[in-house]
Amino acid sequence: MDIDRILKKALDGDLLSRGEAEALLALPRDRRAPVHAAADRLNRELNGLRVSYVFNRNINFTNACSAACAFCAYRVEPGDEEAYVLTPAEAVELAGRTPGIDEVCMVGGLNPAVTLDHVLAIFAAVHEAYPHVHIHALSPMEIEWYSKRSGLTVRQTFRKLVEAGYGSLCGTAAEILVDEVRRLICPSKLSTARWVEIVRTAHELGIRSTSTILFGHIETAAHVAEHLRVLRDLQVQTGGFTEFIPLPFVPYRTPLGRARGIREIAAKEDVLLLYSVSRLFFGRLIPNVQVSWCKLGLEVAIESFACGVNDLGGTLLEENITRSAGGRHGQALTVGQMADAIRRGGRVPVRRDTLYHQLNEHASTPAASDKVTE
Repeated sequence: MDIDRILKKALDGDLLSRGEAEALLALPRDRRAPVHAAADRLNRELNGLRVSYVFNRNINFTNACSAACAFCAYRVEPGDEEAYVLTPAEAVELAGRTPGIDEVCMVGGLNPAVTLDHVLAIFAAVHEAYPHVHIHALSPMEIEWYSKRSGLTVRQTFRKLVEAGYGSLCGTAAEILVDEVRRLICPSKLSTARWVEIVRTAHELGIRSTSTILFGHIETAAHVAEHLRVLRDLQVQTGGFTEFIPLPFVPYRTPLGRARGIREIAAKEDVLLLYSVSRLFFGRLIPNVQVSWCKLGLEVAIESFACGVNDLGGTLLEENITRSAGGRHGQALTVGQMADAIRRGGRVPVRRDTLYHQLNEHASTPAASDKVTE
Protein backbone atom coordinates (compact mmCIF):
# COMPACT_ATOMS: atom_id res chain seq x y z
CA MET A 1 0.00 0.00 0.00
CA ASP A 2 1.31 3.42 -0.98
CA ILE A 3 0.49 5.53 2.08
CA ASP A 4 2.06 8.65 0.58
CA ARG A 5 -0.18 8.39 -2.47
CA ILE A 6 -3.32 8.01 -0.33
CA LEU A 7 -2.43 10.96 1.88
CA LYS A 8 -1.56 13.14 -1.11
CA LYS A 9 -4.89 12.24 -2.66
CA ALA A 10 -6.75 13.42 0.46
CA LEU A 11 -4.73 16.63 0.71
CA ASP A 12 -5.35 17.37 -2.96
CA GLY A 13 -9.09 17.34 -2.27
CA ASP A 14 -9.87 13.97 -3.84
CA LEU A 15 -12.14 11.55 -2.00
CA LEU A 16 -10.56 8.44 -0.56
CA SER A 17 -12.17 5.11 -1.33
CA ARG A 18 -13.61 2.87 1.34
CA GLY A 19 -10.71 0.47 0.76
CA GLU A 20 -8.16 3.24 1.26
CA ALA A 21 -9.82 4.24 4.52
CA GLU A 22 -9.74 0.62 5.67
CA ALA A 23 -6.04 0.37 4.80
CA LEU A 24 -5.23 3.48 6.85
CA LEU A 25 -7.28 2.21 9.80
CA ALA A 26 -5.33 -1.04 9.76
CA LEU A 27 -1.88 0.58 9.87
CA PRO A 28 0.45 -0.57 12.65
CA ARG A 29 1.30 2.06 15.22
CA ASP A 30 4.80 2.68 13.92
CA ARG A 31 3.40 3.81 10.55
CA ARG A 32 0.70 6.19 11.69
CA ALA A 33 2.62 9.45 12.17
CA PRO A 34 2.24 10.57 8.52
CA VAL A 35 -1.52 10.02 8.76
CA HIS A 36 -1.78 12.27 11.81
CA ALA A 37 0.39 14.91 10.13
CA ALA A 38 -1.75 14.89 6.99
CA ALA A 39 -4.96 15.15 9.03
CA ASP A 40 -3.52 18.07 10.99
CA ARG A 41 -2.49 19.81 7.79
CA LEU A 42 -5.95 19.41 6.25
CA ASN A 43 -7.61 20.56 9.45
CA ARG A 44 -5.45 23.68 9.53
CA GLU A 45 -6.38 24.42 5.90
CA LEU A 46 -10.06 24.19 6.78
CA ASN A 47 -10.17 25.60 10.31
CA GLY A 48 -6.86 27.28 10.99
CA LEU A 49 -5.90 26.99 14.65
CA ARG A 50 -9.50 27.37 15.81
CA VAL A 51 -11.03 24.76 18.09
CA SER A 52 -14.66 25.34 18.91
CA TYR A 53 -16.98 24.34 21.75
CA VAL A 54 -20.63 24.84 22.69
CA PHE A 55 -22.05 25.95 26.04
CA ASN A 56 -24.79 23.37 26.45
CA ARG A 57 -26.66 21.15 28.85
CA ASN A 58 -27.91 17.57 28.56
CA ILE A 59 -31.40 16.60 29.69
CA ASN A 60 -32.51 12.97 29.60
CA PHE A 61 -36.29 13.24 29.84
CA THR A 62 -36.76 9.53 30.58
CA ASN A 63 -34.42 6.70 31.50
CA ALA A 64 -36.78 3.80 30.73
CA CYS A 65 -36.16 2.04 27.43
CA SER A 66 -37.48 -1.10 25.77
CA ALA A 67 -34.53 -1.45 23.37
CA ALA A 68 -32.03 -3.23 25.69
CA CYS A 69 -28.95 -2.40 23.59
CA ALA A 70 -25.91 -4.36 24.73
CA PHE A 71 -23.67 -1.30 24.99
CA CYS A 72 -25.98 0.70 27.27
CA ALA A 73 -25.76 0.82 31.07
CA TYR A 74 -28.07 3.79 31.61
CA ARG A 75 -31.47 2.33 30.75
CA VAL A 76 -33.93 0.74 33.14
CA GLU A 77 -36.89 -1.41 32.16
CA PRO A 78 -40.19 0.40 31.57
CA GLY A 79 -42.16 0.09 34.79
CA ASP A 80 -39.04 -0.27 36.93
CA GLU A 81 -39.22 1.57 40.24
CA GLU A 82 -36.25 3.69 39.16
CA ALA A 83 -37.90 4.74 35.89
CA TYR A 84 -38.78 8.39 35.52
CA VAL A 85 -40.38 10.75 33.03
CA LEU A 86 -39.77 14.48 33.32
CA THR A 87 -42.70 16.85 33.18
CA PRO A 88 -42.42 19.94 30.96
CA ALA A 89 -42.01 22.06 34.10
CA GLU A 90 -39.17 19.85 35.34
CA ALA A 91 -37.40 20.09 31.98
CA VAL A 92 -37.70 23.88 32.07
CA GLU A 93 -36.29 23.93 35.59
CA LEU A 94 -33.30 21.80 34.57
CA ALA A 95 -32.63 23.94 31.50
CA GLY A 96 -32.63 27.01 33.70
CA ARG A 97 -30.10 25.73 36.22
CA THR A 98 -27.23 26.99 34.11
CA PRO A 99 -27.95 30.49 32.80
CA GLY A 100 -26.45 31.48 29.48
CA ILE A 101 -26.43 28.11 27.68
CA ASP A 102 -26.75 28.22 23.90
CA GLU A 103 -28.02 24.65 23.47
CA VAL A 104 -29.98 22.04 25.35
CA CYS A 105 -29.56 18.44 24.21
CA MET A 106 -32.60 16.29 25.03
CA VAL A 107 -32.86 12.55 24.45
CA GLY A 108 -34.60 9.69 26.23
CA GLY A 109 -35.25 5.98 26.03
CA LEU A 110 -37.95 4.20 24.08
CA ASN A 111 -40.45 4.38 26.92
CA PRO A 112 -44.00 3.17 26.19
CA ALA A 113 -45.23 5.60 28.85
CA VAL A 114 -44.01 8.62 26.85
CA THR A 115 -46.07 9.88 23.92
CA LEU A 116 -45.13 12.24 21.12
CA ASP A 117 -47.52 14.79 22.62
CA HIS A 118 -45.58 14.66 25.89
CA VAL A 119 -42.28 15.22 24.08
CA LEU A 120 -43.82 18.09 22.11
CA ALA A 121 -45.01 19.62 25.38
CA ILE A 122 -41.51 19.39 26.86
CA PHE A 123 -39.91 21.03 23.82
CA ALA A 124 -42.57 23.74 23.61
CA ALA A 125 -42.18 24.58 27.30
CA VAL A 126 -38.39 24.82 27.08
CA HIS A 127 -38.61 26.85 23.88
CA GLU A 128 -41.12 29.26 25.41
CA ALA A 129 -39.02 29.72 28.54
CA TYR A 130 -35.71 30.03 26.68
CA PRO A 131 -36.44 31.00 23.05
CA HIS A 132 -32.76 31.76 22.36
CA VAL A 133 -31.64 28.24 23.34
CA HIS A 134 -31.31 25.76 20.48
CA ILE A 135 -33.08 22.43 21.09
CA HIS A 136 -30.81 19.66 19.80
CA ALA A 137 -32.79 16.51 20.44
CA LEU A 138 -33.85 12.95 19.67
CA SER A 139 -32.05 10.28 17.71
CA PRO A 140 -33.34 8.75 14.46
CA MET A 141 -34.43 5.75 16.57
CA GLU A 142 -36.57 8.01 18.75
CA ILE A 143 -38.03 9.68 15.67
CA GLU A 144 -39.05 6.25 14.36
CA TRP A 145 -40.50 5.31 17.77
CA TYR A 146 -42.66 8.41 18.13
CA SER A 147 -43.65 8.38 14.48
CA LYS A 148 -44.99 4.82 14.65
CA ARG A 149 -46.73 5.30 17.99
CA SER A 150 -48.47 8.47 16.85
CA GLY A 151 -49.50 7.13 13.45
CA LEU A 152 -47.60 9.88 11.65
CA THR A 153 -45.03 9.70 8.92
CA VAL A 154 -41.46 10.65 9.80
CA ARG A 155 -41.89 13.82 7.78
CA GLN A 156 -45.05 14.76 9.69
CA THR A 157 -43.34 13.99 12.99
CA PHE A 158 -40.45 16.31 12.19
CA ARG A 159 -42.85 19.08 11.22
CA LYS A 160 -44.69 18.80 14.53
CA LEU A 161 -41.38 18.91 16.37
CA VAL A 162 -40.27 22.04 14.52
CA GLU A 163 -43.59 23.72 15.39
CA ALA A 164 -42.80 23.02 19.05
CA GLY A 165 -39.40 24.72 18.84
CA TYR A 166 -37.21 21.80 17.78
CA GLY A 167 -33.87 22.78 16.26
CA SER A 168 -31.73 19.85 15.11
CA LEU A 169 -31.39 16.06 15.17
CA CYS A 170 -28.90 14.03 17.19
CA GLY A 171 -27.04 11.74 14.80
CA THR A 172 -26.83 8.99 17.40
CA ALA A 173 -28.34 5.48 17.27
CA ALA A 174 -25.90 5.03 14.39
CA GLU A 175 -23.49 2.83 16.36
CA ILE A 176 -21.96 0.95 13.39
CA LEU A 177 -23.94 1.40 10.17
CA VAL A 178 -23.38 -2.18 9.08
CA ASP A 179 -26.33 -4.48 9.67
CA GLU A 180 -24.30 -7.58 10.55
CA VAL A 181 -22.84 -5.64 13.49
CA ARG A 182 -26.15 -4.01 14.42
CA ARG A 183 -27.82 -7.40 14.70
CA LEU A 184 -25.32 -8.29 17.44
CA ILE A 185 -25.12 -5.10 19.50
CA CYS A 186 -28.51 -3.41 18.95
CA PRO A 187 -30.91 -5.87 17.25
CA SER A 188 -34.03 -3.90 18.16
CA LYS A 189 -32.75 -0.71 16.57
CA LEU A 190 -33.15 0.65 13.07
CA SER A 191 -31.53 -0.97 10.08
CA THR A 192 -28.80 1.01 8.37
CA ALA A 193 -31.12 1.85 5.47
CA ARG A 194 -33.86 3.12 7.78
CA TRP A 195 -31.42 5.22 9.81
CA VAL A 196 -30.20 6.83 6.59
CA GLU A 197 -33.77 7.38 5.37
CA ILE A 198 -34.80 9.20 8.56
CA VAL A 199 -31.70 11.40 8.59
CA ARG A 200 -32.14 12.17 4.90
CA THR A 201 -35.74 13.22 5.58
CA ALA A 202 -34.57 15.59 8.32
CA HIS A 203 -31.98 17.12 6.00
CA GLU A 204 -34.56 17.52 3.23
CA LEU A 205 -36.72 19.49 5.65
CA GLY A 206 -33.82 21.80 6.49
CA ILE A 207 -33.12 20.15 9.85
CA ARG A 208 -29.39 19.70 10.40
CA SER A 209 -27.91 16.79 12.31
CA THR A 210 -24.70 15.52 13.79
CA SER A 211 -23.17 12.21 12.70
CA THR A 212 -21.52 9.67 14.99
CA ILE A 213 -19.91 6.26 15.25
CA LEU A 214 -19.65 3.99 18.30
CA PHE A 215 -16.39 2.08 18.03
CA GLY A 216 -14.02 -0.01 20.10
CA HIS A 217 -16.23 -3.07 20.61
CA ILE A 218 -16.68 -5.89 18.03
CA GLU A 219 -16.25 -3.93 14.81
CA THR A 220 -13.40 -4.32 12.33
CA ALA A 221 -11.55 -1.75 10.24
CA ALA A 222 -13.73 -2.81 7.30
CA HIS A 223 -16.88 -2.09 9.29
CA VAL A 224 -15.62 1.36 10.28
CA ALA A 225 -14.67 2.18 6.70
CA GLU A 226 -18.13 1.14 5.50
CA HIS A 227 -19.74 3.29 8.20
CA LEU A 228 -17.72 6.29 7.04
CA ARG A 229 -18.75 5.62 3.45
CA VAL A 230 -22.46 5.53 4.36
CA LEU A 231 -22.18 8.88 6.14
CA ARG A 232 -20.16 10.50 3.37
CA ASP A 233 -22.54 9.34 0.65
CA LEU A 234 -25.44 10.88 2.56
CA GLN A 235 -23.50 14.11 3.08
CA VAL A 236 -22.82 14.31 -0.65
CA GLN A 237 -26.56 14.03 -1.26
CA THR A 238 -27.84 16.41 1.44
CA GLY A 239 -25.04 18.45 3.02
CA GLY A 240 -26.96 18.22 6.28
CA PHE A 241 -24.33 16.97 8.73
CA THR A 242 -22.78 19.64 10.93
CA GLU A 243 -20.01 17.45 12.35
CA PHE A 244 -18.67 13.94 12.85
CA ILE A 245 -18.27 12.61 16.40
CA PRO A 246 -16.38 9.35 16.96
CA LEU A 247 -17.59 7.90 20.28
CA PRO A 248 -15.36 5.28 21.92
CA PHE A 249 -17.31 2.47 23.58
CA VAL A 250 -17.12 2.70 27.39
CA PRO A 251 -17.42 -0.97 28.45
CA TYR A 252 -17.07 -1.03 32.21
CA ARG A 253 -20.67 -1.63 33.33
CA THR A 254 -22.28 -2.73 30.09
CA PRO A 255 -23.70 -6.11 29.01
CA LEU A 256 -21.61 -5.98 25.83
CA GLY A 257 -18.43 -5.38 27.78
CA ARG A 258 -19.14 -8.32 30.10
CA ALA A 259 -20.24 -10.68 27.33
CA ARG A 260 -17.27 -9.95 25.07
CA GLY A 261 -14.63 -9.58 27.75
CA ILE A 262 -14.00 -5.93 26.81
CA ARG A 263 -12.47 -4.45 29.93
CA GLU A 264 -11.07 -1.15 28.68
CA ILE A 265 -11.92 1.65 26.30
CA ALA A 266 -10.13 1.59 22.93
CA ALA A 267 -6.41 2.38 23.12
CA LYS A 268 -5.56 6.04 22.75
CA GLU A 269 -3.46 5.32 19.67
CA ASP A 270 -6.42 3.69 17.92
CA VAL A 271 -8.79 6.49 18.87
CA LEU A 272 -6.43 9.13 17.49
CA LEU A 273 -6.01 7.16 14.29
CA LEU A 274 -9.77 7.13 13.72
CA TYR A 275 -9.89 10.90 14.19
CA SER A 276 -7.16 11.36 11.60
CA VAL A 277 -8.64 8.94 9.07
CA SER A 278 -12.07 10.53 9.52
CA ARG A 279 -10.67 13.98 8.79
CA LEU A 280 -8.96 12.71 5.64
CA PHE A 281 -11.93 10.63 4.48
CA PHE A 282 -14.56 13.36 4.86
CA GLY A 283 -12.26 16.09 3.60
CA ARG A 284 -14.16 19.30 3.02
CA LEU A 285 -17.57 17.60 3.03
CA ILE A 286 -17.77 17.47 6.84
CA PRO A 287 -15.42 20.21 8.04
CA ASN A 288 -15.94 19.60 11.76
CA VAL A 289 -14.60 16.60 13.68
CA GLN A 290 -15.46 16.51 17.39
CA VAL A 291 -13.70 14.76 20.26
CA SER A 292 -15.63 13.27 23.19
CA TRP A 293 -13.77 14.65 26.21
CA CYS A 294 -16.08 12.92 28.71
CA LYS A 295 -15.13 9.50 27.31
CA LEU A 296 -11.42 10.13 26.76
CA GLY A 297 -10.47 12.82 29.25
CA LEU A 298 -9.16 16.30 28.55
CA GLU A 299 -5.53 15.31 28.05
CA VAL A 300 -6.33 12.89 25.22
CA ALA A 301 -8.79 15.43 23.82
CA ILE A 302 -5.98 17.98 23.68
CA GLU A 303 -3.76 15.46 21.85
CA SER A 304 -6.51 14.96 19.28
CA PHE A 305 -6.17 18.56 18.08
CA ALA A 306 -3.02 17.44 16.26
CA CYS A 307 -4.94 14.57 14.64
CA GLY A 308 -7.57 16.47 12.70
CA VAL A 309 -9.98 17.42 15.52
CA ASN A 310 -11.33 20.97 15.56
CA ASP A 311 -14.16 20.78 18.11
CA LEU A 312 -14.17 19.97 21.82
CA GLY A 313 -17.92 19.41 22.00
CA GLY A 314 -20.11 20.69 24.80
CA THR A 315 -19.91 21.57 28.45
CA LEU A 316 -22.66 18.91 28.97
CA LEU A 317 -23.30 19.84 32.64
CA GLU A 318 -25.21 16.60 33.21
CA GLU A 319 -23.92 13.61 31.23
CA ASN A 320 -25.59 10.35 32.22
CA ILE A 321 -24.86 7.83 29.47
CA THR A 322 -21.07 7.66 29.79
CA ARG A 323 -21.19 8.08 33.57
CA SER A 324 -23.56 5.11 33.91
CA ALA A 325 -21.25 2.96 31.78
CA GLY A 326 -18.37 3.71 34.15
CA GLY A 327 -16.87 6.77 32.51
CA ARG A 328 -13.98 8.19 34.50
CA HIS A 329 -13.64 11.74 33.24
CA GLY A 330 -16.57 13.61 34.76
CA GLN A 331 -19.79 14.92 33.30
CA ALA A 332 -19.41 18.70 33.30
CA LEU A 333 -16.96 21.42 32.31
CA THR A 334 -17.30 25.17 32.47
CA VAL A 335 -16.80 27.48 29.51
CA GLY A 336 -13.58 28.64 31.13
CA GLN A 337 -12.26 25.09 31.47
CA MET A 338 -13.07 24.38 27.82
CA ALA A 339 -11.26 27.48 26.63
CA ASP A 340 -8.25 26.79 28.87
CA ALA A 341 -7.93 23.23 27.57
CA ILE A 342 -7.99 24.46 23.98
CA ARG A 343 -5.28 27.03 24.72
CA ARG A 344 -3.15 24.34 26.39
CA GLY A 345 -3.31 22.47 23.12
CA GLY A 346 -1.87 25.47 21.29
CA ARG A 347 -5.17 26.32 19.63
CA VAL A 348 -7.55 29.27 19.64
CA PRO A 349 -10.83 28.70 21.52
CA VAL A 350 -14.02 29.69 19.70
CA ARG A 351 -17.42 29.53 21.32
CA ARG A 352 -20.03 28.42 18.80
CA ASP A 353 -23.70 27.59 18.55
CA THR A 354 -25.14 24.23 17.52
CA LEU A 355 -24.85 25.01 13.81
CA TYR A 356 -21.24 26.22 14.10
CA HIS A 357 -21.89 29.92 13.94
CA GLN A 358 -19.12 31.64 15.87
CA LEU A 359 -20.28 33.48 18.99
CA ASN A 360 -18.64 36.15 21.08
CA GLU A 361 -16.43 34.21 23.47
CA HIS A 362 -17.26 36.65 26.26
CA ALA A 363 -21.00 36.80 25.58
CA SER A 364 -21.97 35.03 28.80
CA THR A 365 -21.66 36.44 32.28
CA PRO A 366 -18.91 35.18 34.59
CA ALA A 367 -21.52 33.23 36.54
CA ALA A 368 -22.72 31.46 33.42
CA SER A 369 -19.24 30.70 32.15
CA ASP A 370 -17.37 29.68 35.24
CA LYS A 371 -19.83 27.99 37.58
CA VAL A 372 -21.73 24.74 37.27
CA THR A 373 -24.99 25.28 39.15
CA GLU A 374 -26.74 22.13 40.31
